[in-house]
Amino acid sequence: MGMRIAFTEELCTNCHLCAMFCSLAFTKNGIFEFRPSISRIRVIENEDDTKYVAHVCLQCESPACVDACPVEAIAKDPESGLVMIDEDECTECEMCIEACEFDCLFMVDGITVKCEVCDDPLCVRACAVKALELAEWDEESVLEQGELYKEVRL
Repeated sequence: MGMRIAFTEELCTNCHLCAMFCSLAFTKNGIFEFRPSISRIRVIENEDDTKYVAHVCLQCESPACVDACPVEAIAKDPESGLVMIDEDECTECEMCIEACEFDCLFMVDGITVKCEVCDDPLCVRACAVKALELAEWDEESVLEQGELYKEVRL
């Protein structure tokens, strides 16, 4: 398998720097602004404000979002293992968002987006406490992170 962004809950301080810096990678027209609403990562807290979770695509082995897309706008790259969205093909139906049991896809400006693991992820570089890291995909850690995501839902 390929790479993914791994999250360590115990280190997260809920600063949202990951989302702010991720948004820089997706600003348009040469205008750079911190706009977490366009970020491909979302930091969510539980109802008791005791647990913070950075939801970032797990790059599932058998992604439900791919199967749910009626126009095949989402596909898993056979070489890298990354789940990618063709924004030009997205019809805004949101079926992939509903299918993702881990809340890792979001609507931004009328299209579905998710983490597609940048070559040099700004979210990882921005995390001062190293709660995010670029890591090799392995099933055990993905399942563990997925269970954490289910505990703290969007």
